[in-house]
Amino acid sequence: MRRVGGLVMLIPNGSLARAHLLTRAHIKIRASAQSRALASDPEEGSIAPLIVGMLALLLLIGSVTVAITGAYLQTQHLQDMADAQASSITRTMRTPEEASGSAAWEYASAYLAEAQPGQDFQALRLENVSVDSDHSVHVYLSARIRPPLLSILVPDGIEVTAHGSSRLKTNQGPSSD
Repeated sequence: MRRVGGLVMLIPNGSLARAHLLTRAHIKIRASAQSRALASDPEEGSIAPLIVGMLALLLLIGSVTVAITGAYLQTQHLQDMADAQASSITRTMRTPEEASGSAAWEYASAYLAEAQPGQDFQALRLENVSVDSDHSVHVYLSARIRPPLLSILVPDGIEVTAHGSSRLKTNQGPSSD
């Protein structure tokens, strides 16, 4: 008698080595049967394409986020430039008599020449400058922006416009607006 695992085996001819070899062979057969069952499982190895797909999706989402953020920041920069230009024009004009469309256009052109907008914009243009009857100056700018990662898809850039306005202060006291 021999104890193997939790089983007691009776060996009729007394050969312990033979029983030990039979037990090992039985374990190998069972292990190979289990590995064949796992190998024939159709879902084996499907985690790798899932990981690659998720990484590709994350890369796509990240690049779209970077492109949208870049376009937004460049558009906001153009908007800030239009607001600064309108404010500069109203500070340059001292009296309501000076507040004419042609004078505002000249001031706006001079400001744009001095501003040096940098490389954020291509074809920065002064579209329109107007002065209302309430002495508000309106400046319209347009430019082409090149957001990061989108310049591959849109080589000419994206046309954006901005509007800035400022009111000419006609009295010396605090503002009543």
